Amino acid sequence: MLIFRRTDNAFLLFLFIGILFQRVYADEDNQRELQLLQQEIKKYEGQLVQAKEKQRTTSNLIASLDREIDVTSGVLTALRDEVSQKDVKIKARTEQVAELEEQVAKLRELIIKRLVSFYKYGRRHDYELLLTGGSWQKANVWLKYQKLVAHNDRRNYESLLAKVTALQEEEQQLRLDMAQKEKALIQKERRTEQLKASRQKRQEHLAAARKDAEYLEQHVRELASAQEQIKGFIAKSEKVRTDKQRQISHKKESVVQKPTRDYSFSSMRGHLPWPTQGDVISHFGRQRHPTLNTITENLGIEISAPLGTPVQVVDAGQVQTITWQRGRGNIIIISHDEGYYTVYTHLSDIRVNLMDFVEPGQIIGAVGDSGSLNGPVLHFQIWKNTDNLNPEEWLG
Repeated sequence: MLIFRRTDNAFLLFLFIGILFQRVYADEDNQRELQLLQQEIKKYEGQLVQAKEKQRTTSNLIASLDREIDVTSGVLTALRDEVSQKDVKIKARTEQVAELEEQVAKLRELIIKRLVSFYKYGRRHDYELLLTGGSWQKANVWLKYQKLVAHNDRRNYESLLAKVTALQEEEQQLRLDMAQKEKALIQKERRTEQLKASRQKRQEHLAAARKDAEYLEQHVRELASAQEQIKGFIAKSEKVRTDKQRQISHKKESVVQKPTRDYSFSSMRGHLPWPTQGDVISHFGRQRHPTLNTITENLGIEISAPLGTPVQVVDAGQVQTITWQRGRGNIIIISHDEGYYTVYTHLSDIRVNLMDFVEPGQIIGAVGDSGSLNGPVLHFQIWKNTDNLNPEEWLG
């Protein structure tokens, strides 16, 4: 029995050792498998981080290009205005120079004639003619006349010197204006090339980004953020307006103001002019995103138009906000009577200043494509107080 037990124990020990080794080997296999899985997870986590970083980089890059394009467009607009103003100044100075040159020529001719007459005949000849006439009275009149003539000659000569000096100054200023215009034209050409390069680069990145769901989701978030900011701007302006009305109503004396026009913004419902000429490609209200298949709320309309198409204000008002946002580009918000507001975004340039009063139909900017995934477009909104309205129900 003892031998059997020893044999049995040895067998059990051998079996236990075998199982132990199996577990060790199995644990080692599991560890290696777990390590491989962890490495695989880290690999995918790294790829995910890179993908997110790439998405953020692409989004930031396109936003930076949008900002650069808008700033460059603004500089180009300023340079065009500067060149135009220089042209007007140069034309005016050219006309002044021509007029001064004509006056100088006439004065020189007059003075030369007087000098030729003096040296040809001399004063002695004049005295002799008067003395032979025997009239001292005539001689006295003649002497007074000669003083007047001499005084007039001196005045003409001084006038000639003054006009020659003015002519030289005008010619110098004209050369300066032409040099400044030439400098502005060079800057304009350089900025134009820079704008073309930036637009080309943006189109290349945007073509790839349009297929990237992460970028599209980021773009939707940027639009939502921009919309909240726009709503905040309007709420702030509306508070200022209502506070002013409250202060006026609390005054004891009545303030009588003559109406500036015989109609109101609300009376123009269905008859407001379109802010730009183009086709509506996105309507007001809930819209399904064509790529993400998600529902978004459009608080305005998108009007597709060629790049640079003029944008006009739909009614008289005052410029309340001028800003720039990711996803929207250049933005102008204008307040109208009765607490109405209109919003114009994706502008390529801005042609008004903050707090300017604008008239119906006045050009305030031009159609741009910054922040847009659909090319050049104008995003247009109408608000009543802090409630947004359907623009297509107001436009004629």
